[in-house]
Amino acid sequence: MFMIKSKSDIFRAFEFVFSMFSLVHISQAIVPLILTRGANEGDGVDLASLDLSINAKISVLIYLVTFILLGIRWKKSLVAFSRNTFLLILVGVFCFSYFWSINPEQTMRFSVYAVGTTGIGLYLATRYTLSEQINLLTWTYGLLLILSILFALGVPQYGIMSGVHEGALRGVFTHKNQFGAFMAPGGVIFLLNAFRKNKYSWLYWCLLVLNCAAMIMSQSATALGTFTIMLILCLTYRIFRWRYEVMVLAVLTITVIGFISLIVAAGYISSDSLFGSVGKDATLSGRTLIWQYVWDQIQLRPWLGYGLAAFWNGYNGPSGYIQLATRIAVIYAHNGFLDIWLSIGLVGLSVFVISFLGTLVRSLALLRKTNTPEGFWPLLFLTYILLSNLTEGTISSFNTSFWAIYAAISYSLVIVESKKYAIA
Repeated sequence: MFMIKSKSDIFRAFEFVFSMFSLVHISQAIVPLILTRGANEGDGVDLASLDLSINAKISVLIYLVTFILLGIRWKKSLVAFSRNTFLLILVGVFCFSYFWSINPEQTMRFSVYAVGTTGIGLYLATRYTLSEQINLLTWTYGLLLILSILFALGVPQYGIMSGVHEGALRGVFTHKNQFGAFMAPGGVIFLLNAFRKNKYSWLYWCLLVLNCAAMIMSQSATALGTFTIMLILCLTYRIFRWRYEVMVLAVLTITVIGFISLIVAAGYISSDSLFGSVGKDATLSGRTLIWQYVWDQIQLRPWLGYGLAAFWNGYNGPSGYIQLATRIAVIYAHNGFLDIWLSIGLVGLSVFVISFLGTLVRSLALLRKTNTPEGFWPLLFLTYILLSNLTEGTISSFNTSFWAIYAAISYSLVIVESKKYAIA
């Protein structure tokens, strides 16, 4: 990975290891699973009674190191941060939501996480090119995939779920859906590397097969659905090599079809007959019913929301209405866009949508200029963000690895657009 010949090489190696460690940690892998002692949904363990503070302390330490590293490259960081206008505004909305939050203390804490995670994305963009980011993500996803398999084989009480989701693979994550959601982009990363046709192509194909098998074993329908759509996009791009205008039309068509398919599937699995089925719960069924009650609460505070991460507090506060109405434990809306609306209102959601569309336009412009995997990666990941947040919430808290990667891509495309740095 690195040839250590000088102090600068040592520092580069440290940054790479630190970046990997940061992505692993903010993906909520390993540490939360160990701290919860492998607790499973439905086994009666009260997670609120467990001390998870060490996880937060590690996050804060990562944020501190990140901002020190950003300070070393403060000129590059300032240019990228200031030119991404709507992402800058969105960060401001995170922080200012404290003033109208129904739970100011919780909003303050999660605002720190959101700003820190956005900082990680900015650091990745200013430190690594898109090609280098793919390399970093390859190592990160490969590490977590292998560790997940080792956990499942060596310590199955941790790596494999029991209780409600008996037998589902969760690897080094606390829930099977979390594992599946994380691994879906990983399969695309392995595929993009396999397309490079170098001496390690066989390894990437093996990792891709292993990744697909792990997702199937996780029994996460949303992850499999989004990965399938991304895989179709990859193969369409690779096989047909259409000119730009036709390729964009094909990408949009496949995305829209996938969008409609996931909505229909979500509606199907939430039918009354399935909602009451044995073994079904809020993570797999009843989504449209949950959305109905979430919408009721959104209408009470439509413009500014309830404050970042302030809404979901069990039976306490407005989330209690949804708990009582559905008669099940609901901890998020099972739709990232609705959760953003709940947190920072239509104002915040609108800023995010504008930021997303701006990043999408830049990703299409990059695709027009380059025919490489790193040229297609931003569009693929944006497609994943769009689809995965229809029935789950991969970015709604703004402090996950998905948000860090989104921010890294958004800032990277601003850097590419400014023509101050090379793509690779």
